[in-house]
Amino acid sequence: MEQWLNAPFTLRLKVFLILFMGIGSLFIAAIVFFLSHDRLLLVLSGIIFGGCLFRSAGLLVVILRGDYETITGICTAVSSLPLRRYRKIELTDSQGAAIILLLGKQVKIKPGGCYCFYFRKSSRPSLGSEYLDASLSTDLFLGYDSSLPGNLLEVKDSAASNESSNLEHSNERSL
Repeated sequence: MEQWLNAPFTLRLKVFLILFMGIGSLFIAAIVFFLSHDRLLLVLSGIIFGGCLFRSAGLLVVILRGDYETITGICTAVSSLPLRRYRKIELTDSQGAAIILLLGKQVKIKPGGCYCFYFRKSSRPSLGSEYLDASLSTDLFLGYDSSLPGNLLEVKDSAASNESSNLEHSNERSL
């Protein structure tokens, strides 16, 4: 239970949304079945419900085992590669290391924002190429959060104060 409560809100919400999507499809099909006796729609909705139940249970197991990893950083660049179904996202983490992610175009990321990405832990060996490692991890993506605006504001304020102190030192040298 502790793993569930400590899990990120985005992942917990995803479990419920997948489950509610399956329940909703089954509920609507049951209503249509009682009105028009359409068994095919009921069977297909049952299959959809089973798939949603299976997927939400799989995500629940990942959350309860803690089998996910978190990557947090400030987005420095987003570029769409031509004729590709993904975007190249460059992050800078708190230690200043650059991280490159390849994620689907449905992920809405803006440069300058602070984001937290969640990935399923993989047992794949590293291939030695950043591009190949990043492209193989695209199916392991679980979701993302944009961090609190206060955190981003704090990062910008500290960067602005560093720039102003650098300007003061350069003005002192020129005098």
